[in-house]
Amino acid sequence: MLSTLVAFMVANPATSHALTAVLETAGVAAVLFLLRGPRPEATAALVVSTYYYGREAGQREHDIKHAGWDAVQAHLGAEFLYGWSLPNLQQWVAPTCAAWAVAAVLYLIRERARRGTQDCAKGPS
Repeated sequence: MLSTLVAFMVANPATSHALTAVLETAGVAAVLFLLRGPRPEATAALVVSTYYYGREAGQREHDIKHAGWDAVQAHLGAEFLYGWSLPNLQQWVAPTCAAWAVAAVLYLIRERARRGTQDCAKGPS
């Protein structure tokens, strides 16, 4: 079972990144809820998205340097998506979309719970 899961994750990196981003976003949002941070869902999605962007940009910068570009060109190329491969782009976009989808679901759940407590406070009509 575990070997099948690992094989799937290795064969489908964008999908595995998206699934991991779901867990990471939910975990960061939970911590921010407990710390009473402002907009915990959006902050969690932004943190996870930034992490995956940095991860893929760093890998791309490394690849570009080994292709013969100088350090400044490689850095700028990685920062502005120049020369990114499709797998790099997919491995950033997939977890980013997953993170923001989780944030939207958590926001809707929180808003529904907040409205429910407001309705209970008003009493029966």
